[in-house]
Amino acid sequence: MIKSKRSIYMLYIYIFFAQLFFDRALWVIYLGDRDMSLGQIGLLEAFLHLAIVLFEVPTGMIADLYGRKASLLFGNVFSLLYGWFMLISDTFSIFTLAFLSMGLMVTLHSGAEQAFAYDTLKNENREKDYTKVIGSMTALALLSLSLAKFLGGFMADISWEWVYGSTIFTHVLALIPLFLLKEPEREKSEDIGGRWYNQWVHQFKLGLNVWRKNPVIHQPIVLFTLAGAVMVIIVFYGQEYFIQLGYSSVVVGAVFTVEGLLGVVMAKIAYKVEERFEFFNLLYYGSGLFVLFFLLFIFATEWAILLSFLFLAQLLSLFEPIFSSFVQNRLKSNVRSTFFSLVGLMESFLIMITFPLFGFAVERTGFTNGFTGLLIIFVMAAGGYLLIQKLIKS
Repeated sequence: MIKSKRSIYMLYIYIFFAQLFFDRALWVIYLGDRDMSLGQIGLLEAFLHLAIVLFEVPTGMIADLYGRKASLLFGNVFSLLYGWFMLISDTFSIFTLAFLSMGLMVTLHSGAEQAFAYDTLKNENREKDYTKVIGSMTALALLSLSLAKFLGGFMADISWEWVYGSTIFTHVLALIPLFLLKEPEREKSEDIGGRWYNQWVHQFKLGLNVWRKNPVIHQPIVLFTLAGAVMVIIVFYGQEYFIQLGYSSVVVGAVFTVEGLLGVVMAKIAYKVEERFEFFNLLYYGSGLFVLFFLLFIFATEWAILLSFLFLAQLLSLFEPIFSSFVQNRLKSNVRSTFFSLVGLMESFLIMITFPLFGFAVERTGFTNGFTGLLIIFVMAAGGYLLIQKLIKS
């Protein structure tokens, strides 16, 4: 018990420092100051998602084959490279390296933190505490992100060197708890012999087998992935949407700050909600509420739009730890990160395709029509999938 608590606390400290990117709300402004056009900024964002799509699964296999701690360590190295490239660059090519580094960082962290926490708890028969722990991890990440956004504005007023110098410094500090983490024991994939890539192909097949052998996880993964991709679009484009509705930048900034802080609360209480309600009831009613608040977000007036946005975001913050726990309970240790990387690949691919298409549509039809089209696509995709599943069962 004491060993697992120490490892979990070290993981908490690492997550807090690893999320301190002080440019989170400022990077578009910074690139503009470095004479990057909006088209170039869009390309850089595309490169980030391209890196995630290409490397999500291979880096997930690194965590399963060579250890979660190794994956987190490599991820932190790429965080440092991101900060360094952003600090020294004033050319598109070096900024491209920065965004590719950020993409690799995301993939190396994806699934490794959750797998580390679950295996640490499992070794002491504490799996039932996972939702509470993952909720605390999510809450810390959101709190750290909110703090970084708040402090980043003050640093930018001094100089951009402060913003990126501080980012590099905090990620050097993150190495301290990372080195103190004790790698949990885990089931390892059998050694099939041959060259290294034969083992990687085998690991990939193990990840696919999880999907084939566990139909009970299909509906939650599909619905959560669709909702997550939609929410990324809403959050990013929502900033400009609120400005066009007449809200000041101060109000918009306050709304996103409140959204992050409320997310901390939702993540912390997720385990209590999980204890009181059956999982699939949460899934279906949560999906219904998501559609309802999405409608209000599009067609409501004045402050109701902002409140609808807050409710939408909190549904995802509340359900994420519960979703993670439901899937983790059905995975073996040797495939945890690989499978969650496959899930992340699906979501990143959706975002990479829909993100620029939505921007293209909004430019020609406006935000109301754009969000309405996005809602229709979400309802048709989610509802169509559930209908097909029901027909297959019957």
